[in-house]
Amino acid sequence: MITSNISYGYRPNIAYVAFGGNATHWWTKFLKKGFYHCLLILGNGSNWHIIDPVMHFTDFIIVQTNRIEEIFQEKGYKIIKTKPQVPSKVKFSLRPYTCVETVKRFLGIQAPLIWTPYQLFGFLLKKRKKILDI
Repeated sequence: MITSNISYGYRPNIAYVAFGGNATHWWTKFLKKGFYHCLLILGNGSNWHIIDPVMHFTDFIIVQTNRIEEIFQEKGYKIIKTKPQVPSKVKFSLRPYTCVETVKRFLGIQAPLIWTPYQLFGFLLKKRKKILDI
């Protein structure tokens, strides 16, 4: 793990999770409509790293824009703003490599019962509500 005293790097302080996608596989019939896929957008307001885990590879795209929310909303995605965190302790995880699991690990979410994009969406909505209520 890279230590935090490196002066030329930074840990992104803004994260968006984008939910959407199309029903492209047989098992997507078990998922809630409009929540077939999720991807992660990390950045600082103008420089963004898009991590898009799909079946056969994980796409990594670097974008410079101050319109990241609008761009994904125009493409039909539902967007939730959140904050990446480093979990306080390590828990062993033996779960399939999915878009949901990838996003959870980047955000430091240790919730083993979250398996689908819609469950992750609900979790992030509750977490966001708690943050905004404080």
